[in-house]
Amino acid sequence: MSILDWIDFGKVSAERDDLLSHYFFDNGVLRAVCESPTSFLVLGRKGAGKTAIFRHLTENPRDFLGANDLLVPLSFEDYNWNIHTLLTNENKAESLLYKQSWRFVILVESLKAVAAWFSRTGNTPPKQIATATKLLERLFDSPVPTIYQIVGRKLLSLSGFKLPKAGLDLEEGSLDSVSMEGGEVSFEQVQKDQSLRQHLSENIENLIDYLDNALSSTKEQWPTTFICFDRVDEAWDEVSYDASRKVIAGLVAASDSINAQYKGKLRPIIFLREDIFDSLSLNDANKLREDCGALLHWTKDSIASLMLKRVNYFAEKYGQPLVASLDALFDKTEMRQGARPTRYILLRTMMRPRDLISLLNRTVDAMKDKANDPFADEAQTFDKLECDSIYDAEPGYSEWLKLEVLEEWKVQRPSIVSLLNAIQNHGSTNFSVESLSIELKKLSIEEATADTLENLRFLFENSVIGFRLGSSNEWRFKCFYPSQGFVEANEYRVHHGLVRALNLTETRKPG
Repeated sequence: MSILDWIDFGKVSAERDDLLSHYFFDNGVLRAVCESPTSFLVLGRKGAGKTAIFRHLTENPRDFLGANDLLVPLSFEDYNWNIHTLLTNENKAESLLYKQSWRFVILVESLKAVAAWFSRTGNTPPKQIATATKLLERLFDSPVPTIYQIVGRKLLSLSGFKLPKAGLDLEEGSLDSVSMEGGEVSFEQVQKDQSLRQHLSENIENLIDYLDNALSSTKEQWPTTFICFDRVDEAWDEVSYDASRKVIAGLVAASDSINAQYKGKLRPIIFLREDIFDSLSLNDANKLREDCGALLHWTKDSIASLMLKRVNYFAEKYGQPLVASLDALFDKTEMRQGARPTRYILLRTMMRPRDLISLLNRTVDAMKDKANDPFADEAQTFDKLECDSIYDAEPGYSEWLKLEVLEEWKVQRPSIVSLLNAIQNHGSTNFSVESLSIELKKLSIEEATADTLENLRFLFENSVIGFRLGSSNEWRFKCFYPSQGFVEANEYRVHHGLVRALNLTETRKPG
């Protein structure tokens, strides 16, 4: 059987990979976060696999959580982000503007999960939980709908009446006094009417206090509850950047506060792009990253294990021998410059699963083109992956990688476009601070040396460039050496994976 009849590496996008649960590989970050009571952030670059581990946790919670722990997965692909703007407190710092609205989301979802657990296990819920659940049903229908439905017209209707204050001291009978009268209210109406906005804000504040009290006063009676957030960057674009940055900062602030308050019993966990986290206006952002976060990073061994698990899933499915190593897939032991095939490929990735999958899939596509060549005299078959097809796949892959970098940074750092243009105009893989400044000036970008160095630091932190280590021939790129800090150098080099897309000339033998 030709290798093309069975080989597959899965889809680049975890959201579209229906087979992900069959060959998911955990590099340890998910278990580390779940087992650390203070952790609530899973950070990683675009394409590092955050959605993949979110999906795996959702589909296999018992692999990572305790036997009785509760899990509420929330993916914000279709979500009414605008509602949060109606619940802001303009007198608070940027990172706290949307904190309360996110506390509301977390507490509602937690109460629903806890109430469902009591019902499912046949245990009698504490009075506080039962009454709070009845209140939500009274306000938002029974059973309590999803948060995606609540944070919409149902929430807007809270602006149409005055919810009793005084701690919402609602006994069984007084629940009847809470009603949702007054008809539907539109977003535009609330946005324009200060009175409606004030009523909505006050009602949400009162609800938050009530739900918080119900959960915190009974936390010893219900299991540890995880509320997981994925795809909170769905509105991350040029138009919504400023608002999205504040909304996401509010989610981080709310999660930090709740995690500390409930001492790990109520556990929000946010799966978030590292570059987005770095752009947020947060107090003690570095402390949060160090103390409350885990970075989703791959090593040579872990990323190879991930790919082998995928390959061997398909090998077993088609009755083929299991593959012992990635190098064993290829028809040659060495490529140009004497590099092994896997080393050659890894050097052109940024150590992200998405990069490796993309390049290998394109290699297979190049081989299929040869096998189906309508002008070939004889049909070509392959027992192994062809190293020459890696070279054929590089131009398309390199262009894809360039677009990935632009997509990752075009919103919060639009200067990435000019920086890549300047490097491309220079025409060489290796360049100096001075040569980059010259090319930027040609693009009518005048900047001080300190600004150019800051741009170089930014490019290094995102593995677009690396630098020579001392006088050696060793080049350091952040993706391969994550603990390496930026160092001012005489010479910098563009990442191997971007060379073809930027049409650069190799000026030195790669180190």
